[in-house]
Amino acid sequence: MDIEGMLERLGAVIGPPPSEGVVAVPWELAPEAIGFQLPADYRAFVDRYGAISISGELHIFTPSMAPSVTVGQPLGFEGFLYGTTEPYGYCAMLAQAYEDGDHDECPYPLFPVEGGLLKWANNYNSDHFFWLMRGPDPDRWPVAAKLDSMLEWDLFEGGFLEFLLAAVTEQYPYYREVVSGGVKELGDGRAYRVRGDWARQVW
Repeated sequence: MDIEGMLERLGAVIGPPPSEGVVAVPWELAPEAIGFQLPADYRAFVDRYGAISISGELHIFTPSMAPSVTVGQPLGFEGFLYGTTEPYGYCAMLAQAYEDGDHDECPYPLFPVEGGLLKWANNYNSDHFFWLMRGPDPDRWPVAAKLDSMLEWDLFEGGFLEFLLAAVTEQYPYYREVVSGGVKELGDGRAYRVRGDWARQVW
């Protein structure tokens, strides 16, 4: 996997990294904090861009030690997991649908079930994007897209950066569902807004 090459290609579409820089996530703490490491391409993206909103539509989440606007949400890596495990949120509904056997609504279990879904983004169309934690190697986890606007799921047999690149370059078959208005500049040569990093959150 040519992570640096993919990041360069992504930058050509969405713009360079934030001019003020990004506070890197201490990824070495992840295995002890949450029991596993996150994919290498995602880690490289986060350390370059932080949490961003592409074209004001696709919101990519990252671990942060800054307090969230959500009351009671934990910090750090546990806070990142909260998007999947929050007991009354959208993912809780998906988990219940799977447990009830409604596999049209949700064909996969959710983390912390082994081999379950772990959320990393959503958008204004109420589409949600996950890793399917299939196997012990996080760099081999495919992306599962819950395309609520189409009432269906899509399993993308590639990683985080491959999926993101395919979506913003319109190579992914359902790219209009990921960034519905297309990639557009929001100012300063960038097609995204910074929403935070390890040290801050501005959602």
